[in-house]
Amino acid sequence: MVKVATDFIKCHKWTFETPLSELAQYTEKISKSLKDDRKVRSNAKIRFRVLGLTKEQVEVLILIRLTGKREEGRDTVDKIAQEIVDNDYSSEKIKQISYDLGSFTSNPIARSF
Repeated sequence: MVKVATDFIKCHKWTFETPLSELAQYTEKISKSLKDDRKVRSNAKIRFRVLGLTKEQVEVLILIRLTGKREEGRDTVDKIAQEIVDNDYSSEKIKQISYDLGSFTSNPIARSF
């Protein structure tokens, strides 16, 4: 789906100087435009790089998909969110959980929070 990448670049006039925060606004839209096919996503990533975006920018636009493997003992984000709601955690506790989750991610946007 190189056309998706090309269309987004042309429409929004993105360059290597475009801030990650601006690109992050389009992550979901791009994800919906691409099939859940590893090769399609890979081709789109390559096309974004060829069109001048940095590796970090491309990682923000096209999130890394997990392979479906899950480490034992780790809770999903949904489960953690439900625990926060059920136990009415304080804002300090929520910030700590957020920091802990962000510090283990490979996504540069998530790491910045």
